[in-house]
Amino acid sequence: MIFNIIFSNYFITMNKELMNRENVITFLEAFYIIYMWNFFKTKYSVHNIWEAPLMNIKEMPNFFKHTINTNHYESKICPLGNVAAYALALWILLRDVGKLKKNKMIRKLNKIIFIFTAVISFAMNLNAFIYLLPIFYYELAMN
Repeated sequence: MIFNIIFSNYFITMNKELMNRENVITFLEAFYIIYMWNFFKTKYSVHNIWEAPLMNIKEMPNFFKHTINTNHYESKICPLGNVAAYALALWILLRDVGKLKKNKMIRKLNKIIFIFTAVISFAMNLNAFIYLLPIFYYELAMN
């Protein structure tokens, strides 16, 4: 406990510019997206009625396929979602740390990116959509 307090105080005093409220939220948001779409594992799967037939199309590349109802403890996100998580986190970091969030055009582009992400994740993988519900709420309703 004492070590955590000392470390926190040291980190805050050494990095005052990085430790403002907005940047902490930005880093947490980016970390959450990468974690949920790349490292989070569960045995539960939630899917739309069209997901199972879509995943059974033999011509569809494996890059777009994710597991459905396997009851195995694993990630339920496809390789496309893994890459997209890093791209989305990078966008958030560049937008906020680069102080671009105040720009009206960047704010509109941000809304477009998150609406597009919500629609595609809802259509392609309901698990991915559910994992990012807190992010969608924060980005679309709070900003």
